[in-house]
Amino acid sequence: MKLVEGQLIHRRYRLDSRLAQGGMGEVWKGYDIQLGRPVAIKALRGDLGVTQEAKLLRLRAEAHNSANLAHPNIAALFEYYEHDGIGFLIMEYVPSKSLADLYHEQNGPMDPIKLLPILIQTARGLFVAHSHGVIHRDVKPANIMVSDSGEVKITDFGVSYSTNQEQITQDGMVVGTAQYISPEQAQGKHATPQSDIYSLGVVAYEGLCGHRPFTGATPVDIAAAHVNNPVPPLPDTVDVQLREFVMSMLAKDPLDRPKDALVVSRTLSRIERRLLDQQTQLADTMVVSSGGRLPRRVVSKPHISVSNDWKEQG
Repeated sequence: MKLVEGQLIHRRYRLDSRLAQGGMGEVWKGYDIQLGRPVAIKALRGDLGVTQEAKLLRLRAEAHNSANLAHPNIAALFEYYEHDGIGFLIMEYVPSKSLADLYHEQNGPMDPIKLLPILIQTARGLFVAHSHGVIHRDVKPANIMVSDSGEVKITDFGVSYSTNQEQITQDGMVVGTAQYISPEQAQGKHATPQSDIYSLGVVAYEGLCGHRPFTGATPVDIAAAHVNNPVPPLPDTVDVQLREFVMSMLAKDPLDRPKDALVVSRTLSRIERRLLDQQTQLADTMVVSSGGRLPRRVVSKPHISVSNDWKEQG
C-alpha cells in the first residue's frame, strides 16, 4: 500500500504532506477530521527487506512504550492501529525545530542560559519514561523538538526498550546513533536509564562546545571511540560546575553517572539559577560602573482602612 497526499486513513486522518522517510517507516503531517487538529502519522514502509511481521513487532513496541508516557516534554501518542498488514502511529504534531536544527543554525557553542532549559526539560521527560520502565536508546538533538517559546518535546521512541516487553533486538545487537551512543550500547549490552543520561551528556557537550566529543571515518569508529577513548575536556570558558557535571554524565562506567534523570534535571536547574543570578549581578555592576544609577527601591507600608465596626470589636 502506497501512501499518497490527500489519502484518508482509518476514515479519520487525512495525509497532508510527507515530513520524513527512512529507517522502518515514513512520517506524515496529517489532519484529524473528527477533532479538527493536525497530527503526525508514522506508518510502515512496504519496501524493506525485513519481514512485515518483524516491522510490526517494532512498531507495536513503540506504541506500547509511548502509550502511558503522558508528560509535557514527551510527544503524545493518540492512537495505534493496523490495516492490511500496515501499522499506523497517530501522534501529537510538534510544529517545532529540532535541537539539531538549532545547533546547525548556531554553528558554534550555544549560550548555556539558552541550552540549559532545553536539557532540563529533556531530562524531566526521560525521567518519566524511565519511571515507566522505558529506555529511549536514541537520545540525540534530532529527537528533541524545541518550540519558539522554548517548550521541549522528546520524539521517536522507535528503538526504545521497555523492561516489561519481549526482547525484539538480539543479544549483542547495537541499537542507537553512533555519535550519541553510550559505551555499553556500543558493546551490544542492555541499555539502562544511565545509557540515556550518557546520550544526553553528549547532546550537552555538543551544545557547549559546538561539536561532538568523538568523530571518526565510520559509525563503527565513532562507537568504538565512545568505548575506548577518554572524553576530551570541555573548554575552560564553560562554567566549572556545569563542566564537571556534564563530564560525569559522560563517565564510561554507568555507575559513575548521575543516579537518574531527575538528579540531572535538578542539578542543571540549580546551575541555571546560579548562572542567571550571576548574569543579573553582572548587568547591575555594569550599570553602576558606567556612571548610571540603579533605580531607587521604594518600600511603603500598606494602608489599612479601619472600619468603625472593627474598632468596636477591638
